[in-house]
Order: sequence, then C-alpha cells, then structure tokens
Amino acid sequence: MKNMEEKRYSPSGTLALGILSITLPVIGIITGILALIFANKSIKTTEDTEAAKALYLAGRVCGIIGLCYQAFIIIYFIFIITMILAMPGYY
Repeated sequence: MKNMEEKRYSPSGTLALGILSITLPVIGIITGILALIFANKSIKTTEDTEAAKALYLAGRVCGIIGLCYQAFIIIYFIFIITMILAMPGYY
C-alpha cells in the first residue's frame, strides 16, 4: 500500500485567507470556506510548533467570523430589498 503524505498548508496563508474573509464583501465567502478547510486539515495532520498551530487556529477563527459577517450582510441586503419592494406605490 502506498504511503500518501498529507498536504500541509502555510499557517500565514491560512491566516491571510481568514482575514480576507472579513474584509472582502463577496469573495469573503469563498476565502472563509477555504480558510476553514485548510486550517482544519492542517491542524489535524501537522506536528509543527505551537506558534504554527496558533496561526492555523487564528485563521480558522477569522474564517468563522468572516463567514458570519458575510451571512449578516446577505441577510441585511435581502431585508432592504424586501422593504423597498414592499413600499406602497413603488411599482
């Protein structure tokens, strides 16, 4: 059986994706999901130092915060559009 080596991702890259998920309006959903995937895979498979694990954890936390923020933005825009369409005399 072939010994497959798990792919390791950069801790700073995972953190950067997490931060981008907070700051970018639409692309933040994609970067947040990628940050979560990369951080979860890397935390499970890595035997790096505690500093690298802390960066993975920070990327995961930023990804979660970014996804929640993006969800609130989408809900807010849906609410605003619904309120505009519900105004009497709009159409």
